[in-house]
Amino acid sequence: MYANMKQTTMDPFDVPEAQPFILEGSNVGFLFFHGFTSTPQSVREVAQHVHSMSGVTVHCPLLVGHGKTPIALAQTGHRDWVASAEAALETLSSQCDRIIVGGLSLGATLSLNLAARMPSKIHGVVSINGSTGLYRPEVVAPLYDTDGQDFVPGIGSDIAQPGMSEICYGQIPRETLRERFLLTNTTGALLPLIQQPVLILQSRRDNVVDPDNGHRIATLVGSADIQLRWLERSYHVATLDYDRVLIATRIADFLNLSSR
Repeated sequence: MYANMKQTTMDPFDVPEAQPFILEGSNVGFLFFHGFTSTPQSVREVAQHVHSMSGVTVHCPLLVGHGKTPIALAQTGHRDWVASAEAALETLSSQCDRIIVGGLSLGATLSLNLAARMPSKIHGVVSINGSTGLYRPEVVAPLYDTDGQDFVPGIGSDIAQPGMSEICYGQIPRETLRERFLLTNTTGALLPLIQQPVLILQSRRDNVVDPDNGHRIATLVGSADIQLRWLERSYHVATLDYDRVLIATRIADFLNLSSR
């Protein structure tokens, strides 16, 4: 099916910035997931700021199928990404007594999914431009074009600040993107189960995820401790955009409150 694409490692994924990492700190852990088709590079700077501000242990894993080739991603689905996230949670849980999970885009969806299903292991959740069931029609419609190609153009580097870029795939397997929407819908149905404190950071000018997802998450989660904070200057990849230091500050403050 994917014979027309040569499976080779793409040079940007070999750089240190794109690799998974752990920043050692206190016995409070922050598990921080990157987005769909991306790598830890997209959240690295924010993670470093959070670590220096709060002193917590920060773990940014590389999700299965990412950081290699689009064909590697095509061989995975939503169950694989969830399993990858659960494995990272176990890794951090072996080092820390209290865990807060968070992420960007797909990483936010995975964080909400884990928080809903594993309440005894997770003490708070951070969603940055997460999607849980509201879509941009122009993004979804091409996925169901029966005459479409196996791969669709990538959705990375939606960044307002000039000169900033995301290390991510330039093409996305159509079937894998459908898997992404399956995970989104499944997680949306789980939102009422989330009782932990929730921090929602949502860009008003997000060209990938419908910004109304921020309101949707805030409305549907079962938690009584909800913060919805709007990002006024950033697009979808807000962790590489104008608001990245603000994001780190918001997360560090949230971690300090959630770890008490």
